[in-house]
Amino acid sequence: MNNRIYLVRHGRPELPDRNTRFLGRSDLPLSEEGRGQAEELKKVFDDLPLEGVFTSGLKRADETASIIAGHRDIPFTTVPALQEIAFGKWELLTMDEIRRKDPDAYEARGRDFANFRPEGGENFLEVQQRAWPAFLSLVDGGEGDILVTAHSGVFKVLLLTLLELPWEKLFTLRQDYCGVHILERSGGEFLLEKLNWSPRLEG
Repeated sequence: MNNRIYLVRHGRPELPDRNTRFLGRSDLPLSEEGRGQAEELKKVFDDLPLEGVFTSGLKRADETASIIAGHRDIPFTTVPALQEIAFGKWELLTMDEIRRKDPDAYEARGRDFANFRPEGGENFLEVQQRAWPAFLSLVDGGEGDILVTAHSGVFKVLLLTLLELPWEKLFTLRQDYCGVHILERSGGEFLLEKLNWSPRLEG
């Protein structure tokens, strides 16, 4: 039996400004804009059958899932292994701030995305080791279509693993706020139908 898996990044969170920041485990809610992004997706998902909803347990992912699912009677499951990568002392800093405060570590990260670990954080290999088995477990749990709301770093690692890409390609996989990756599963095989899809792309 074929089924679809919808991987949805959370909407824009409540941040102090528009700068791109290293947002990992800080448990921030959605911003007004982020709620609007999720509401836009809800209009699409209202017409789609869903057997289950899985979220990372962080507020921004939970809120996104709740908005998209609406009032439908669908079971929600929290999967902590899908939480965003832990950035340690880099948490909530911008790229420019890290370049200034931690230049050696910043250069080391660029040389080895998979193994680099900021102080107090984790590396992407560790994300892969927790997130990939959790993903396989949840997709094996049923036969219907499911929604998974989580985070950019986690989804990039899942796609990299699924597509068997080298780690150097990690940041070539675009993941916008409320961007949707659509996977079709047949038996044990996955087909990537859409990458970073959004209703805005249909306009």
